[in-house]
Amino acid sequence: MRACLARFARWNARVRYADGALPAPLVYGLPRNWPHIRALYERAGFRHTGDTEVILIARAADLPAHEPRPGVTAERTPGECGTRFTARAGGKTLGFVEIDTALARPERHTRASGLADVGNLHIDPAEHGTGLEHWLLAQAADRLRLCDVDRLVAYEPVDGSAMTALLKGAGFRELTRTERGWEHRPGRAQMPGR
Repeated sequence: MRACLARFARWNARVRYADGALPAPLVYGLPRNWPHIRALYERAGFRHTGDTEVILIARAADLPAHEPRPGVTAERTPGECGTRFTARAGGKTLGFVEIDTALARPERHTRASGLADVGNLHIDPAEHGTGLEHWLLAQAADRLRLCDVDRLVAYEPVDGSAMTALLKGAGFRELTRTERGWEHRPGRAQMPGR
C-alpha cells in the first residue's frame, strides 16, 4: 500500500481508487469477508464512496420448478448479458431474465464451471406480484440443469430489498455483501511508515 501511494504521489494523481477485483467470478469491490483489506484501505485513507451490493447464490435444484403458465410463452434469444428468457402473452413482452453462463472463460482461473449469473431480470410493473419472476427463473433453471450448471448467482443493491426478497423466495440465499467504490485523495490520511 505504501508503494502504491508513493507511486500515486510521483504521478501527481488527482483522484485515487481502490478495488478488490480479481480475475474470478464474484470477486469485485471489497467483500465483507475481507476485513483485513478493509482495515488496510481505511488506515491508508481510502473511504467507501460507492454502492454496496448483496451477492446471492442458489443451487439450480432449489430454484422454482418449471410449470406451464396458461397464455404465456417463453422465448429464448441472445441478450445483452447472456441468454435471454422472455415471457410473452398476446404479443406483449411481460418480462425477461438474462443468464450468463460464460463465467468459466479461459482467462478466469478459478473453479467456475457449473456457475452462472443473472445478468438482468426485468418484469413489467403490471406483472409484479403475479409470480412471473419465479416462472422466468424456472425457465432459466430448466435450461441450466440441462447444461450441468448447478449454481446461479445474482447481485442486488443493498437497498433493493424487494428484489432481494423475491430472489430469496425463489431459492437464493445471501453469500456476502461487497462494497464498490473506494476513493483516496491526496492530503487525507496516509499509510503510516514502519
